Amino acid sequence: MSGLHMSRRQVLNSAAAVAAVAAMGIDPKMVLAAQNGILKVRMAGDLQVLDPGYMIGGPEVTVLYMCMPRLAVREKQPDGTWGWKPSAYVDKLAQEDPTHISFTLKKGMMWSNNGGEITADDVKFSFDRMLKADYSPRWPTLDHVEVKDKYSGTIILKAPFVGIWLMGIASEAGTIVPKSLIEKMKDQKYTMPLPAQYGPYTMVDWQAKQKAVFKANPNWGGPKPYFQEVHLIDVENSKAAELAFEAGEVDLTDVPPDTAARYMKTMPADAKLINQAGLAYTWMGMNTQHPKLVDIRVRKAIQRAIDADAILAAGYAGVCPRAYGIVPIGVLGHRDKSNYSFDPEEAKSLLEEAGVSDLNLEIKAQAGEDAHIATCQIIQSNLADVGITVKITPVDSGPFWNLGQESKGDAWKTLELWIMGFSTTPDPADQLEWFQKSGVGVWNWERWSDPQFEILLKKGREEVDPAKRAAIYVEMQDIMENTGAYFWITFDPRFHVFRDSIAPVFDPSGIPQPELFTKA
Repeated sequence: MSGLHMSRRQVLNSAAAVAAVAAMGIDPKMVLAAQNGILKVRMAGDLQVLDPGYMIGGPEVTVLYMCMPRLAVREKQPDGTWGWKPSAYVDKLAQEDPTHISFTLKKGMMWSNNGGEITADDVKFSFDRMLKADYSPRWPTLDHVEVKDKYSGTIILKAPFVGIWLMGIASEAGTIVPKSLIEKMKDQKYTMPLPAQYGPYTMVDWQAKQKAVFKANPNWGGPKPYFQEVHLIDVENSKAAELAFEAGEVDLTDVPPDTAARYMKTMPADAKLINQAGLAYTWMGMNTQHPKLVDIRVRKAIQRAIDADAILAAGYAGVCPRAYGIVPIGVLGHRDKSNYSFDPEEAKSLLEEAGVSDLNLEIKAQAGEDAHIATCQIIQSNLADVGITVKITPVDSGPFWNLGQESKGDAWKTLELWIMGFSTTPDPADQLEWFQKSGVGVWNWERWSDPQFEILLKKGREEVDPAKRAAIYVEMQDIMENTGAYFWITFDPRFHVFRDSIAPVFDPSGIPQPELFTKA
């Protein structure tokens, strides 16, 4: 049970301990989430890369929110949409015209680890380096940053782009890093730990595959965080996380749909459940360059052989919506239908037309994601019905995220099928940018490209008319689907269960932001 420490549970969370606390007249839940005490948040996998240009996501994003500067932050609007506002790190931030954004940093903000004062040179270095980083799709029209003086500068875009705020500047990809320290590093990038920090919290300890510890930063000049200490606890398996919450190991965790469905009927004591509309999307991908899958007829046969409704019932407890693309519900460019349907007979005909029989395939999914494993089992059964044998291979979260990346080894060469999920921002460009030609071997694991897709990608960035922009993104999803490399599954709602003594805050993707948590 990765990340669970039985000795701690035995000491702090045994029935006897809870009874003893209650006997003293103390509410047991306040031991777990005490006023200005320790907040314990489950993370579904260990921290691996805290460099904003090369991170994987999830808990790494939480760390960047807590410990590092940004010019802007995302803010939910009264109508439920997401916008942005200047962060606590700036005195001024304004869009001067469609391609120029000016900023002025607050004075006296000091990096830890002798990194010096945070300056406009740090901003320029941080944003300019993103142009060659894995997260460059978050900055599709950035040209460069001009430094005006020690604290001021201008972000210059090659072309107008309405998504630059939510995708780039106000997101984790807009994290500012210390130029003086990173310039000394090999390849000018890093993994763990942070080279320097300045934010509401400071990361003071990291125990691989166990936990990361953060303490309130006494030198922080912005709004003070409520909790003096935050622990991110590594509990990779979702069922283990459920047990960890019920045993008091963590104060907040996301839970899978089947657990959420059970909690909707019977909640644990002193707990609440929140359901956020998903900006995450899940699909099954196929490697178009693998010899077994190079024939588009085989890929389209697989699309038509799989029963999406069965997956949603078995893997997602019937509480998650069906996806017909990758742009989430409520986001510009969402599709409400696809151009294929569950049709085993058509699948058999396509396989026969391709001259394929006795096909054996391997599907990989994250071992700790129970819904993904259940999805694999439905796919295995469905494909068996059309004569395809499927082997299911669970993979730990760390190695899983390296599978399709050429920079991480040769696993991409043998990758066939996999269950993938991305979390994104509320702008549709962020859902599509990752699948461009330059993303092959990075995040485009399906390894395809299409000239029309690239043309539309550019048009979508520049178009300001919402209806025209929506049509562009629908057409781009049509192109993706017609490769046969995608089987759409769902837009994952983010279900979180938490102590009713705390008031959690999440970003648009449902990622916790402990620096904004308060007492309920």
